[in-house]
Amino acid sequence: MEEMILSPCDGVLVNIHVQENHDKRRCIVFLKIQQKDDTILEIKKTYCGKISSVEVREGEEVVKGMVLAYVEEYAVEI
Repeated sequence: MEEMILSPCDGVLVNIHVQENHDKRRCIVFLKIQQKDDTILEIKKTYCGKISSVEVREGEEVVKGMVLAYVEEYAVEI
C-alpha cells in the first residue's frame, strides 16, 4: 500500500532528507519547508518500507495538500 506524504502548509521546500528507494524502518525528518513567515517546518514521519517516489525538488514552491512523496507500506505522522 502506498501512503502519500502531503504538505501541511504553503511555502518553499528548502531541504529534502530522503531519496527514492530509501528503505528503512525509523523516524526521520523527510523534508523542511520554509513558510511564508520565514519559519522552517520539519516534516517528520515514522515509516516502515521504502520511499517509492519524491515528487518535489529543493527550491520548489509547495501548497497545503500538495503531494511531496509516496512511501510503500505505511507512514504515521508524529
